[in-house]
Amino acid sequence: MAVRVELCGRLTNPPALRVTPAGTAVMQMVVECGERPGDLPLAVIATGENARSLAATLKAGQAVTVRGALRTTGGRGRPSVLAELRFEVVADEIVAG
Repeated sequence: MAVRVELCGRLTNPPALRVTPAGTAVMQMVVECGERPGDLPLAVIATGENARSLAATLKAGQAVTVRGALRTTGGRGRPSVLAELRFEVVADEIVAG
């Protein structure tokens, strides 16, 4: 079962866009959700044509709202390595402004 989240924050940098060998666009960005710069940065991943168009229009410092599923990466099956555990949001919807 996925944990659904909604983030409101600002982009730390312009989104990075890459295309997989199969031709799928993958956009990655970091959204700071705290009240001060550097507070609670979360990685956000989006795929598909919407990701391609958003990557071309979003800019560093821009306010965004992201809705999606929270997932973890790293540290799986190794409870002693919690420092390697990361959280990221797989976006269903990204709204600028």
